[in-house]
Amino acid sequence: MYLRSLELQGFKSFPDKIKLEFNKGISAVVGPNGSGKSNIGDAMRWVMGEQSSKTLRGGKMEDVIFHGTKNRPAAGFAQVTLNIDNTDRALDMDTDLVSVSRKLYRNGDSEYLINGKNVRLKDVLELFMDTGLGRDGYSIIGQGRIADIVSSKSTERREIFEEAAGISKFRYKKEEAERKLKAAEDNIARLRDILSELESRIGPLEKQCEKAKKFNELYGRKSKLEIDVWVTQMKQIDRTLSENKEKAELLAQQYEQASKEAEELSDKVDLCREQSSERSVLIDELKAKIHQIELNNSQADAAVAVIENDIKHLKEQISTLEFQIDESEGSKYLLECELKEKNNDLASLDEAQKKLEKDIADTESKFSEIKDKSEDFDRSISESNSALSGLYIKKSELAYKLESAKNSFSDVQESLASAVEDGRDIEGKCDLAAKELKTLSAQREKAAEQEGELKNRLAGLNKLLENKKSKLASAESLYDDNNDKLQQAKQKLKILQDLENSMEGFGYSVKHILTASKQGRISGVHGTVSRLIKVDPEHTVAIETALGSALQFIVVENEDIAKRGIRLLKDARAGRATFLPLTTVKGSRSKNPPEGEEGYVAMASELVECDSAYRGIIDDLLGKICIAEDLDSANDIARRHGFGFKIVTLDGQVINAGGSFTGGSTTKNSGILSRRNEIEKLEKTVEKLSEEFKKLKDDRERLIQETAKFAADIDGSKDQLAEVSKQLMKLDLDITRVKDYEKGCREKHDALNAEAERLSMRVTLLTKEIDELNALAAENDKAIVEGEADMQTSQNELDEMKAKREELSEKLSALRMDQIELSKDREACAASIERLNESINSSSSDKTKLLSQIEEKKAGIEEKKKDIERIRAEAADSVKVIDGIRKEISTAQREHSELSDKAELLHQEEKAKLGEKEKLSNEINRLEERIKSATAEYDKLADKLWTDHELTVSEAEKDCEPVENMPQANKELAELRAKINALGSVNLGAIEEYAQVSERYEFLKGQLGDVTKSKSELETMIGELTETMKEMFVTTFEKINKNFKQVFTELFGGGHGELELSDPDDVLECGIEIKVEPPGKIVKNLLSLSGGEQAFVAVCIYFSILKISPSPFCLLDEIEAALDESNVVKYAQYLHRFTDTTQFIAITHRRGTMEEADVLYGVTMQDKGISKLLKMDPGDTIDLETPKKE
Repeated sequence: MYLRSLELQGFKSFPDKIKLEFNKGISAVVGPNGSGKSNIGDAMRWVMGEQSSKTLRGGKMEDVIFHGTKNRPAAGFAQVTLNIDNTDRALDMDTDLVSVSRKLYRNGDSEYLINGKNVRLKDVLELFMDTGLGRDGYSIIGQGRIADIVSSKSTERREIFEEAAGISKFRYKKEEAERKLKAAEDNIARLRDILSELESRIGPLEKQCEKAKKFNELYGRKSKLEIDVWVTQMKQIDRTLSENKEKAELLAQQYEQASKEAEELSDKVDLCREQSSERSVLIDELKAKIHQIELNNSQADAAVAVIENDIKHLKEQISTLEFQIDESEGSKYLLECELKEKNNDLASLDEAQKKLEKDIADTESKFSEIKDKSEDFDRSISESNSALSGLYIKKSELAYKLESAKNSFSDVQESLASAVEDGRDIEGKCDLAAKELKTLSAQREKAAEQEGELKNRLAGLNKLLENKKSKLASAESLYDDNNDKLQQAKQKLKILQDLENSMEGFGYSVKHILTASKQGRISGVHGTVSRLIKVDPEHTVAIETALGSALQFIVVENEDIAKRGIRLLKDARAGRATFLPLTTVKGSRSKNPPEGEEGYVAMASELVECDSAYRGIIDDLLGKICIAEDLDSANDIARRHGFGFKIVTLDGQVINAGGSFTGGSTTKNSGILSRRNEIEKLEKTVEKLSEEFKKLKDDRERLIQETAKFAADIDGSKDQLAEVSKQLMKLDLDITRVKDYEKGCREKHDALNAEAERLSMRVTLLTKEIDELNALAAENDKAIVEGEADMQTSQNELDEMKAKREELSEKLSALRMDQIELSKDREACAASIERLNESINSSSSDKTKLLSQIEEKKAGIEEKKKDIERIRAEAADSVKVIDGIRKEISTAQREHSELSDKAELLHQEEKAKLGEKEKLSNEINRLEERIKSATAEYDKLADKLWTDHELTVSEAEKDCEPVENMPQANKELAELRAKINALGSVNLGAIEEYAQVSERYEFLKGQLGDVTKSKSELETMIGELTETMKEMFVTTFEKINKNFKQVFTELFGGGHGELELSDPDDVLECGIEIKVEPPGKIVKNLLSLSGGEQAFVAVCIYFSILKISPSPFCLLDEIEAALDESNVVKYAQYLHRFTDTTQFIAITHRRGTMEEADVLYGVTMQDKGISKLLKMDPGDTIDLETPKKE
């Protein structure tokens, strides 16, 4: 058998379906850290049934499904398949290829398949058992597992040895057999309890069964006679009923006639009263009409007054409008006068405008003449002025140069001052930078101190978190223990409650009554005596014995309920029961209890707790029964009191009144009362455990919250630490920045000092240049003064001409301004004339409107006058209408009186007819009472036929024999009832119950024999399995130890290694000790070895196991990681010794292992989160340093 291939799809970092094909020999899977190569090992563990998500390096099982990347969606499921070559039939399956698959969906659904068929996890585990394969075998060895072989406790490293010895399957069978043995023991105990209870019931049930059969015989005879008597009586009643019904029908006809006549008279009375009422309503309506007319007349006078007032106001408005017309005529006259004045003004302005135009033409002529003369004179002066202009140009040039020199001088002085000032500023900035540098350094020192504090706080919080996690683990353990106890108590309580609810142990008749009470078919049932009392556990056996069958007596409200219950049992033929009505059972206690005597406990009723309502019943049942400690004490008390009362001992032995003894063994917790006590005890236990569970749950939740809080505080402190670290980094950058700034300021200050010296030299040179330019400017100014003196004479003459020209120009300008003003005045006058014409026209239009309004008002007055005339005419007509209405009122009053009198006469006739009707009704009622009484008697007998015998009347009549002698029949019935009563309480259900209990007893007895036999067989099998396991383990262990000594010496190059059992007398449970001495070392403890040496020791043990029990294939997940290079080579070369029997798949990144591999698979992660598989030649290389996250 060997591994052909491994298929993965959607598993961890392998979203796409990949297939790794393996040959015999060594196949190595290599790749950089984080590439996902260890996920292949996880896949093999997972498909072989691994259930621990922690072992699979995840938080929950769903984490094995590819969770997606930024560019790739998450997978919906993960599937891994192992294809195993089974041609040698090493696996217990008749097929050459065995395919084992496991599939998990994201919704939590999962499935296991073997050769495509759905199987259970158990089937997969059993398939690989004792082959070295499987999740607990040694076919998959990881770095952690190889370290566990050495570092684990001696008892915890047994698994790998047991798997090698091939006893895993035997241990599994043994554990399965032990579980079955425990279940068998529990079943035996339960069966014995049930059989004990059934044995106590069979004897009484047999007697009850015989009595029930006798009862059935007597009851059958009584039923037949009862039916004959009742049917005969019903026939007599039926004849009487027929006669009375005929009389009742005749009277009913007479009553119907009287009712009809009375109804007709009532209708006539109602009609007269209705008509009279209509007349009364009419009178009220007519009176209201008169009142309304009078009210309208009163309102008409008021309306006339209002209209007259409106006319008055309209006349006043007309006067106002006429006054407005007069005012408008006066305004129009004034506007026409003003218009005439404005027309005169416009004519004057036109004449003035003509005169002004003539003056402007004369002045313009004179101005042209003087202008020509001045221009000629000006040209002669220009020539003289040209020479002077040259001098002025030179002066300007000199002035420009002088000004430029002065400006340069000023600029240089300013630059010099600015350079000096900038030097001072830069020096100040240097000082500020130094101060800021000092502040930043202090801040950095403070931040560094804060960083240290946060690191210390984080360490403290981590310790507190570990402490809380430890407490939480303890709380989880207590929580689980309490939960287990609670579930066990609840399970036991449920079994007892089920027995109680199914009324196990109660008689059939009692069950029948209690079930009927629950169903509501009978009310007033309080329950059985056993369910209404409470007894301390130490007194339970005594009280159960004292009460005996009275435990099943039924307490009811009163005698009627008791009779109804008996009838219910009788009808259902459900047997007999004893009822205790609260209204009749009034017991009493013993007046002379044997108090103070040795062994006396109490009177039985004193040991029972119950509701005060039931105290009388308890006293009746137990008030005269004494409870003693033991049989000897009871005997002494009975002798001293002449065996005058019943005595029961605490263990259930009885001395009856009169001296007879009853006793023997009792089964613990077999009684009804004991079961009730046990239920109450368990209920309290469950309640207590539930409270403890709630408290433990609260403690657990609190610790979870506190752990979460500490974790949150740690995260917060980490965030603060990150913030402080960030702040430190920022301060370091700021300090560097300020230092650079200070350095720049110093360099700039030196540059400014050099610039100031240069500018001082420049000031000296500019001073000399300014002095020279001032001298040249003075010479040029002298030449200009001389030229200007010559010019002045010519200029004076020219100025006179210019002055005259200016005078004419100003005069011309004034005349043109006058012309403009005059034109504006004329435009304003024309606009006024136009406005006045519009106002005059508007005044004429307003007058027309006012005249129109006056006409409207006058028309309104005429309309108002017409309204007054109409209202007065209507008022005159209403007087005539009122007279007509009063005549109608008089007529209606007379008709109302006549109708009232007629109604009274008809009413008297109606009363007489109603009296006759009542008399007939009384006679009918008397007959109906007789009929009703007879019918009730008939129905009563019919009901009795049905309730007592479940027969209808017609069914009873078929087999009925008429009774000739009724008194003799009644006497015979009484005798039969007496015989039935003499039988006492009869349990009719005992016949069926006895058959059922007997059958169940025999069945359970057979079951007990089968279970006992099964127990014996299981014990034998467990013993045989234990011996086989011991023999196999010891044999295998000796071989492994022998191999270990050899392999250790070969791999370590000397030294000594040995395996020992910590307890040779208990080879199946003891630990396995490892003792080694590498060459040149004395080792007292394995932990004193280096990590590499410990790993090498574990490898030696692993190779020792493979020598005697080779696994078909092994996956080695970086087990050589801790070894140095030389030992890696030894390890890899040693693997070749096993390749004939074992196929190796090594996940590695060590070169020594890769070089010894026959096939190389490379795993890379080019896209983050997605692993790719490459098949490589042994000579190929792969980058093993690329850090990526798996």
